[in-house]
Amino acid sequence: MPPAATMPADNLDFAWDRAETRESLRCRLAASSGADWLRTAAWLMREARVDQVWQFLTLRQVADSFPQLSPMLGRRRPVWEHLLRAAHELGRI
Repeated sequence: MPPAATMPADNLDFAWDRAETRESLRCRLAASSGADWLRTAAWLMREARVDQVWQFLTLRQVADSFPQLSPMLGRRRPVWEHLLRAAHELGRI
């Protein structure tokens, strides 16, 4: 059995299953594109609180990519649909 991975002291609280810091997640999102970016963004939107998501993604990024992100959001999809609908009604997007 392999040894348990050690999590960094500054590991993100919602990254319970992987070593991920603010800096590493920002770098991953900045360096990736296409399907890799979508998978990372969807993981973030599923696992983090909404207020935490805004530290890494903009409302415009979420709105523009939502058709591709939506199938990967699982039980969190209704939350994001509601937030995007409200943002649209408020004229934010």
